[in-house]
Amino acid sequence: MNRIFDAPAPIINKKEADTLDILTEKYTKLIEPSKLAKLGTKAGQLVPEKIKKWGIDISLNISEKELYSQMMNVIGSGFKTIEEQAAKFSINEKQIITKVNQNSGFEIQKLDEICLVRSYDIAKLVNTYKNQDTFVATIEGGGTGAFGFWGLPFNIVLSTFLYFRSVQSIAMFYGYDVKNNSTELVIASEVFTNALSPSTSDANNEATAIIGKIMLMSQAAVVKQTVKKTWTDMAARGGIPLLLAQMRALAHKSAQKALQNVGAKGLENNIFKEAFEQIGRKLTLKAIGKAVPIASAVTGALIDTAQMKKVLEYADIFYQKRFIMEKESRISNLIGE
Repeated sequence: MNRIFDAPAPIINKKEADTLDILTEKYTKLIEPSKLAKLGTKAGQLVPEKIKKWGIDISLNISEKELYSQMMNVIGSGFKTIEEQAAKFSINEKQIITKVNQNSGFEIQKLDEICLVRSYDIAKLVNTYKNQDTFVATIEGGGTGAFGFWGLPFNIVLSTFLYFRSVQSIAMFYGYDVKNNSTELVIASEVFTNALSPSTSDANNEATAIIGKIMLMSQAAVVKQTVKKTWTDMAARGGIPLLLAQMRALAHKSAQKALQNVGAKGLENNIFKEAFEQIGRKLTLKAIGKAVPIASAVTGALIDTAQMKKVLEYADIFYQKRFIMEKESRISNLIGE
């Protein structure tokens, strides 16, 4: 029996439309250097060049020759253990659907039906979830950081995989099925990579460029047009629907290639490994402070907590914005119009 859905009226209300501008402002602030980073830059000018060179030589020696190779070994030989640890903190589709139904007044049965819900109702659930993942990052960073340098390879890989899983969870809250749709898993990977270094991502990566444009799009460029035009009309003229279509096409192509190489069971491992190869060397430089055993538990907890907060915020901005921008087309597909 086919289910009958009542589309919300209007599809995108004023509060959702206004949210797009707020999200754009949040993103702009997110990629700005923090006050601490700016202070660190000024303080760095006071350090003698000889001392700077000595510190750089040590950090590069550790990160390039030892840490990075050991981290790749962890991914290659110990990914199952990483998965098992992450699974303890990961949220699943059933839990998300239950939370949405409890807080939205809907009777959602599948993730793709979440498009019927208001974006700000989903955002409330995501904010609660963010607190949970931030706490997990603190515990994980302190626990695995307590072993000092010897615990670093496992610590960095596990914490980074937890960031990746957190992006996937936020995607699922907004109705994007990363578990059963390989294209959505690839998109989540791109968002995850961008979240760790949004201002220094590979400019030659087309998907990265598209995600950046989507993050900077505001209400004026998107929603005001939906009153008089369909998404098909808008796509024909370019703009955000075309960007979203291009992003999905690029991700689909990558997913198909990965599936041919490793199959469905090894897909997440393969995608995570490729993403880690892009960001792993940068992560090692931030982790050198964890190598001192006495302070490493506290340092590890602080670093991983701050990193998790940044990743969660970035993913929430992207998926909440995408949710609003695609809402009309997703509802049309759902109800068959």
